[in-house]
Amino acid sequence: MRFYKYHGAGNDFIVIDNRDSVIEESEKKGLAVRLCHRHFGIGGDGLVLVEPSDKGDARMRIFNPDGSEAEMCGNAIRCVAKHLYESGLVKESITIETLSGLKEAALTIEKDRVRYVSVDMGSPKDVALNRRLNVKGSAVECSYLDTGVPHAVIFVEDVDALDIEKRAPPIRFNPSFQRGANVDFVQKLGEGTFKIRTYERGVERETLACGTGITAAAAAAVLLGLAEKGSEIEVRARGGTVFVKAEGGEDGEMRLIMRGPAEFVFEGDVPAP
Repeated sequence: MRFYKYHGAGNDFIVIDNRDSVIEESEKKGLAVRLCHRHFGIGGDGLVLVEPSDKGDARMRIFNPDGSEAEMCGNAIRCVAKHLYESGLVKESITIETLSGLKEAALTIEKDRVRYVSVDMGSPKDVALNRRLNVKGSAVECSYLDTGVPHAVIFVEDVDALDIEKRAPPIRFNPSFQRGANVDFVQKLGEGTFKIRTYERGVERETLACGTGITAAAAAAVLLGLAEKGSEIEVRARGGTVFVKAEGGEDGEMRLIMRGPAEFVFEGDVPAP
């Protein structure tokens, strides 16, 4: 069974073409646990299965290292778009079906290779700004946004000084969040520039980047008056930089356009389940 390793700003994935349904539904979660293991598998922040879709060009299914399925992943969808284009399956625009809906992607091509992928992430949902959480008896202020998956965004003065593995889990598992939440710590560096660190549910550790988290952070910054709507916002994760523009939709809602890199790492074969 052929696999392809990609990363988007350091957020790495194992991509398998499952359009022929070689991997059965009952095998997907266990396969993700096995292949994503950093010591006994290929290693990755998620297993991405490319499957047929009757709504778009392809369907993306993403399974976390613990076997749970994520609704959406901003870095993974860029990797899928790059894979489909460079495999000759799509042209410079693509529609990908996800559990959080259809996503439109536009590709920037340089020398027949995908350099950047821009994805219409839609509008943030269930927004609750400056929400106060009870975390181990202390009040923590965060902004909650669903940008495909739920996020708790917390603005801090020095993101590098945080012990994220200690600070994030009580927020990630806070009973106020019915589906749990990724936790994003964000620092404003300057006009339109931010730095971010994210603790991801399902991975249960900090990742080098999180596309939906970067999108949520940019949206929260605009809604809180920390960044301008209509301007591209630069968000620096530990694994790379991703850009987000908050645009006004025809219905008056904010629409979020994420633009970032996708990189092929290597490919190989693993035994089928």
